[in-house]
Amino acid sequence: MVQERVLVKHSVTGRMLVSSTEGVTYTFDQKGELTLITLCGVPADKGAAVVELKSELNVFRFEEPEDGPTIKHWYYVGDNPVVYDEAAKCLTLSVQSEIEYRPDQYWE
Repeated sequence: MVQERVLVKHSVTGRMLVSSTEGVTYTFDQKGELTLITLCGVPADKGAAVVELKSELNVFRFEEPEDGPTIKHWYYVGDNPVVYDEAAKCLTLSVQSEIEYRPDQYWE
């Protein structure tokens, strides 16, 4: 079984903005050349902070298999839309690129 988690961080300070370990659900949907990452259950203050910092975001998805090394996915938002729906408590980030790597291949 593989567990996953998604983190949205401020790229400049490393500050954690949103984490799926805090009751946030998420989906990944391909939309042409972009991937839409939708996170629901995001409190209004955190949603507003992400939108305010939209050009300075790092989005990570960790795949954590029980019997193997962690696989890390890093998504780049760039100038793509970041939208927060306060009524639905959902944050949608449009990401343009993904880098996948295994941290165990770099650190022991």
